[in-house]
Amino acid sequence: MMMPRTRSASPYSYCNNIRIKGMPCLQSSIVPFFNNFFASSFHSQASIIRNTRTKTMRHPPNVTNLEDALSLFNSLLRMRPPPSTVRFNQILGQIVKLKHYSAAINLYKQMGPSGVVPDVYTVSIIINCFCQLNEMGFGLSLLGKLFKCGYEPNVTTFNTLIKGFLLDNRVAEAAELFSKMMDQGCKPDEVTFGTLIKSCCTKGNNRAAVQLLRKMEQSGYCKPDVVIYSTIIDSLCKDALVPNALNLFSEMISKGIAPDVITYSSLIHGVCKLGQWKEATRLLNEMVSKNIFPNVFTFNILVDTLCKEGKVVEAESVVEMMIQRGIEPDTVTYNSLMDGYCLVGEMNKAEKVFDLMIRKGSGIDVQSYNILINGYCKHKRINEAKRLFLEMPDKGLVPNTITYNALMDGFCKVGRIQDA
Repeated sequence: MMMPRTRSASPYSYCNNIRIKGMPCLQSSIVPFFNNFFASSFHSQASIIRNTRTKTMRHPPNVTNLEDALSLFNSLLRMRPPPSTVRFNQILGQIVKLKHYSAAINLYKQMGPSGVVPDVYTVSIIINCFCQLNEMGFGLSLLGKLFKCGYEPNVTTFNTLIKGFLLDNRVAEAAELFSKMMDQGCKPDEVTFGTLIKSCCTKGNNRAAVQLLRKMEQSGYCKPDVVIYSTIIDSLCKDALVPNALNLFSEMISKGIAPDVITYSSLIHGVCKLGQWKEATRLLNEMVSKNIFPNVFTFNILVDTLCKEGKVVEAESVVEMMIQRGIEPDTVTYNSLMDGYCLVGEMNKAEKVFDLMIRKGSGIDVQSYNILINGYCKHKRINEAKRLFLEMPDKGLVPNTITYNALMDGFCKVGRIQDA
């Protein structure tokens, strides 16, 4: 999922008598804004060989670990005559899903000597492996091999190489390959445009992302979907370009593209950061009226924004509502709430949240410790901060720069310069 970039928002001063439709009522102490807010194991080797011959493309062999995949692949290599290349591609694809890229490359090297002729899909899979391993040179050499063998690279091959260039931060070469792809008559698809647009948004180049969106519309090859629009809307909101995001949102609605929970969550995050609580309420009302209900990501946005503004009581109410709706708070939720308590000086409540995370088995991370250590240091409780610091290695956590900065600041605050 797309995580929001954290920025402070302006304090809100309205939302009187606002009610969110379709959500359960909460206690009267909540501000009006929140009033109605809503293996199986394998058979014997002989059985595997028998079944492999009869399985169709629709039901590829199910492998859940590398050992099973290697066993099945080797069984196929020993069969005479060897089965279709499709069977090998299926297993290679599943090995790649398990992220064993080097293993897939080694298996590919065994295919030719065993009498199995790789096809364009096989080569695309292996190109992807090289790209994932940041070995673009080998990936490009395989593309050359495709041409030598008389194969025409398909859209999947180009998509894989484009993604590889972007992973290696070689944006210009990715753009050049995209142009070459178009020149050779290979039609880009949703994955091609989606990969390029996501890369632009990740780098904060919203203008290039919108240009690609327009190119996608004009090409006639494929149409933008909710994922494409949501990616750009999210990026615009992260960069505080909320009016642009709302315009793009209106555009997608007018084109009959239904928004989803990610679209709304991104917009809600954007308007909350600007303190536009009335607009946030409108979006929540609209969202629920379309039977799109907030998820943990949506709730976390609200909790985090409220805590950063010191509205911890309201944040508590949102967490209670999450639980009422059967949505389990996660590490992000608890970290935000703990940070809010530290901000307003309620260290005892912050400690209780920390202890609750431990009891519930929530993933306490370095950030959890940093929040509490920083809170103790800000309130000159340096001994408690040092105790937590010494506890981190026992939990398998390594203090980072933020941890040390907080402790040095804390020691200075209590006059322990030598310790700092």
